[in-house]
Amino acid sequence: MGLSQITGILRQRSTKIKFSNMFETVIEKESKVEYEVKASKTGENPQPCPACSHDRKKKHAQCFSYNSQTGLGNCQHCGIAVYRKDENYKSYVRPEWTNKTDLPSNVVDWFLSRNINQDTLTAMKVGSDIQWMPHTQKEMSVICFNYFREGQLINTKYRSGDKGFKLVKDAEKIFYNLDGIKNQKSAYIVEGEIDCLTMVQAGFTNTVSVPNGATKTNNNLDYLDNCYRYFEEMEKVYILTDHDEPGENLGNELARRIGVEKCFRISLEGFKDVNEQLCKTGRVDVTSAKPYPITGVYSVDDHWQGLLDLLKHGFPKGWKPRGRLAEFVSFHPGYTTVVTGIPGHGKSEVIDQILIQISIDYGLKGGFFTPENWPTELHILKHIEKLMGKSAFKCNELELRKAKQFLNDHFYWIYPEEGYSLQTILDKARQAVLKYGIQWIVLDPWNKLEHRRGGLSETDYISSSLDLISNFNKKNGTHCFIIAHPTKMKFNDNTGKYEVPGLYDISGSANWYNKADIGLSMYKTENLRNTLNIQKVKFKFWGSVGTVDYTWNQENGRYDEFGTDLTYWIKEPSKPNIIDFASPKYGINDDVPF
Repeated sequence: MGLSQITGILRQRSTKIKFSNMFETVIEKESKVEYEVKASKTGENPQPCPACSHDRKKKHAQCFSYNSQTGLGNCQHCGIAVYRKDENYKSYVRPEWTNKTDLPSNVVDWFLSRNINQDTLTAMKVGSDIQWMPHTQKEMSVICFNYFREGQLINTKYRSGDKGFKLVKDAEKIFYNLDGIKNQKSAYIVEGEIDCLTMVQAGFTNTVSVPNGATKTNNNLDYLDNCYRYFEEMEKVYILTDHDEPGENLGNELARRIGVEKCFRISLEGFKDVNEQLCKTGRVDVTSAKPYPITGVYSVDDHWQGLLDLLKHGFPKGWKPRGRLAEFVSFHPGYTTVVTGIPGHGKSEVIDQILIQISIDYGLKGGFFTPENWPTELHILKHIEKLMGKSAFKCNELELRKAKQFLNDHFYWIYPEEGYSLQTILDKARQAVLKYGIQWIVLDPWNKLEHRRGGLSETDYISSSLDLISNFNKKNGTHCFIIAHPTKMKFNDNTGKYEVPGLYDISGSANWYNKADIGLSMYKTENLRNTLNIQKVKFKFWGSVGTVDYTWNQENGRYDEFGTDLTYWIKEPSKPNIIDFASPKYGINDDVPF
C-alpha cells in the first residue's frame, strides 16, 4: 500500500447560532484541505477517514473508501468527497442547499393531477426556484428535483413548464433518491423523477431514478460509475424503465452492468410508465417481475418479442471497424474473436487499432489483460501514437492531455493480484463491467495465463475455457478478443516463407477454430506490409471471409490501407448543459402550469 496526496472538499458540520428563542441561523462553511490516504495500485481502498476518524470513538472503523483508479473517495460517516490532486482530473461542483420547498399552489395542483400528493413532495424535498434556462436563454420558473447522497445535496435537476431540463453544470451525476436504497437488499429503478415519486408514494421507498433518461443508442451510465457500491450486495434489482425502444435499451444496459443474475424486468401491462399506470388505474402494480434470461429452458414466448424486434429492425449492426475490414466483419457483444499470427507479425497491434477505433466510434470501454505489453506505460504510449497520428515524443502538452483523457475514460488494464488464472481474470472483468461498463476484453496472449488443467487433457481444457469465456460474454454483454500464438507453423520451400497460420495451428485443440465466433490471422507479407486474413465469421449477416492489406506506419504504429494517415482521431467531447430526453414523459397538450 502506498500513500497518495489527494484534495478533499469538506462541507464542515453546520454551526448553529441562536438568537433568543425566535429563530436560529445555520452557517455552513466550505474549505479545501489536502489529505494523505492509503492507495494501492488497484481498485478500492477501505480505511479510516482522514477527515473525521480521529475525532470519533471508533477511530479504526473503515468508513472511508478511496478508489485509486478513479481518484475518488467518500466517507459514509461525514460525507466528505475527495479527489486526486491532479490538474487534469475533474472535480465536481456542489450546488448550495437553500431548502426552497414551499411550492406554489398551482404546482401542487399539477402534481395532484398526476396523483402525487404534497406529503410525497415534502418528503422528497421537491422545490421551486427561478433559474436561467439554456433552451430559452432567459430566467424561468422551475421545479427542482434535488439529488442527495448521505444527506448532502449533490445535484439538482430543473424542469420548466415547457419541458425544458437542465442539471447543475459540472455537478456529479447520481441516481435520484439514492439514499432511499442505502443498505437495502432490493431496489427499483425507474426512468424519471415523476415515476420515482409515484413509487415512493406507493410505499416503494427503495426506488431510484436515472438522472438523464434513455436514448436509442449508447446510454451514458456515468451515474452508475459513481453509485455502483449501492448495488453490489443487493439480492434483487427491479427495472421499470419505459416500454419504448430507448427505455428497453436502457433497461438492458442497466441489467448488464448490475448483473443479469440479480435483475428483474417489470412489465406494466400496456402502460408507458408507472405514473401513467397510477393515473389510469388508481394503483401501482409491480408484481409482474420476470428475471432477465441467463440459462435454463425457455419457450417461444420468452423469445417472441426479440423475434418481432428482429423482423422490425433487421439484424443487429454490431460494432463495425473502419475501412475495408467493415465489409468482412462486425463485432457483437456476447461473442469471442480468436486472433493468431506468427510472432512479430502485428496481431496485437492491429487489434489495439481496431479497439481504439470502435471505442471512439461507438463510445465503448474495455479491459486489457496483456502481460506482454509490460510495463503498461509502453502500451499507453502505443495507444497515444495511434490516437494522435504521430510519435508520442512529438506531442505537445495539450495533445497528451487529450489522449490521456480519452484513454482514462475508455481503457482499463486487468492484472489481478490474486493470480492470472482465467477465472480470476474474468472475476475482475466482471467487476469492471459493473464499475466502469466495459464492453470488450482482450486476453493477450493466451499462453501468459496461469493454466490449471486439474487433470483435464489439453483438448478438454481448451474446450472448457472457451465455454467459460463464451458464457461470460453472454451473461455480461462483452466481446472477448483472445490473442493466441500458433505452434504448428508450416514452412513453404517454394516461397521460402512460413505460410499464413490458421486457428487450427494454435496449440492445444481444434476447438480454437470450432468455438471461435470470428477468426483472424495477421501476416507480414514483406517489410512494412501486412495482410489481415478473416478466416471465420460465424453468421453471414456479420460479414464473410476475406483479406485486407495494410501498410505499417513506423511513426505512429498505425496500419493504413491507403496512403499515410496522420490525422487526429480523438473526437472533441461535447458538454451539453441541457439533458435531452428521447421520449418526454408528457404529451404535447399536457400543459404544466409553472
